[in-house]
Amino acid sequence: MNKFTIVHLSDPQLTAPAQSPQYHQQIAPIAKLQRIFDDIVTHQVEPDLIVVSGDLLQGGTSADYARLHAYFQQQAQRVGAPVQVILGDQDDREAFNIGYLEQKHQPYYAYKQVYQNMDFYFLDSKWEPNKEAGWLEREQLDWLNKNLHLAPRRRAFIFLHHPLDTPALRGMRYAILQNNRELLAILHGHNIGGIFTGHLHFGASYLVDNSIPVTSVGSATTYIDCQDLHRHEVHDGVSYNIITIQRGMASVTTHPLFLGQPVIDTITIGNTGFAKHRPRLTGQHRASDGVPF
Repeated sequence: MNKFTIVHLSDPQLTAPAQSPQYHQQIAPIAKLQRIFDDIVTHQVEPDLIVVSGDLLQGGTSADYARLHAYFQQQAQRVGAPVQVILGDQDDREAFNIGYLEQKHQPYYAYKQVYQNMDFYFLDSKWEPNKEAGWLEREQLDWLNKNLHLAPRRRAFIFLHHPLDTPALRGMRYAILQNNRELLAILHGHNIGGIFTGHLHFGASYLVDNSIPVTSVGSATTYIDCQDLHRHEVHDGVSYNIITIQRGMASVTTHPLFLGQPVIDTITIGNTGFAKHRPRLTGQHRASDGVPF
């Protein structure tokens, strides 16, 4: 199997010209995102794939998502690799559907791509509006389960916005994927090469289910220091990862491009545990084929 290279970035949180960024950033979010694409070209990374794993826009309209789609198409042509995106908690699903996909209502955006006899799954972990934590609907889990069983020997790699639970992230449970066990029950026993996420605004690497590596990439727009569980400090920051896959094994290198020293904002956190009210995964739904919903 030939070497396969993925540029993984997350949480660009772009804003419309008339809007202010979520935090008091010293550098505009679009300028930070452009730094990443410029760095890819300057250092001749030559990726086979670029993945942007959620929180694409902050308060984006359908017109904003249409402009973002055009921007990613331009960068894809410049870099020479397709750009795949998924949704994060800050994205507007309806605006994304209309502006980015040019489609009407769909309950979520999950899809599968095959590269070099490897399966790549892009999951939609956005929960309800105004919820920071992630959730995978029963129908989406059924679709993933069906597709994994259709190709049990192929190496599979999973991308989603929200990280899975681990002891190191116990203080972040209010913000991560809420139905970890249901996802791991589906992945267990399959040929999973890795899970790649964003959302945290800092890097993290760990194992789940005793064998599946999880890597959370830092943010394209800020770095958030969460050492104090109830008072998080926000810094300007730009970072992305390069995932290199060869013979089915993935290795990850981190490429930090900028880290501002001043604290530009603080986030006060109350309860750090899992969400108290979570939907039940009941009922069986028709699983889709491997195309976007």
